[in-house]
Amino acid sequence: MAENTKIEKAKKFSLIELIMIIMLVGIVFTLIIPLRADKLNHEKLKEAVYNMQVIARADIKFKEDPVNGYFIFEHTVVKLNDEGNYIGEDLLNIIGDLEKTNEDFLFDYSVTDSSIVGTTNKNFGREGASIYYYLPNGPWGVSNDKISDSVFDPNWLP
Repeated sequence: MAENTKIEKAKKFSLIELIMIIMLVGIVFTLIIPLRADKLNHEKLKEAVYNMQVIARADIKFKEDPVNGYFIFEHTVVKLNDEGNYIGEDLLNIIGDLEKTNEDFLFDYSVTDSSIVGTTNKNFGREGASIYYYLPNGPWGVSNDKISDSVFDPNWLP
């Protein structure tokens, strides 16, 4: 007489299986969260690069206009004060062409006769990181300081 030797498995998770699932989910999140943060920073930097290209084109057009007859050594294009109002002069008349996120600029831009500097403001989340563009045709660069190095990957720049 043969006895029934079939072992039926209970349909419940064991503690080890539950721990393994939690561990796998944790590993996936540790990979996804930094990638998402890099993507957000990349989008913000892309906005800054676009704005700097707009400023560069307008600045060159301004300097080549015979009506002006001179170079402006330094002019602030756009800055936001604490209340969110624009300060500084928009001598290039480009405030409407600059890309914005939620009506707030993530960068404050200043222009000299040889370069444009975009500096992150409180809207970016980290103040003081800078990228620059030498007029009229580059190159692009990231300021050599701890804040800029932690925020920007130089490979993002054109």
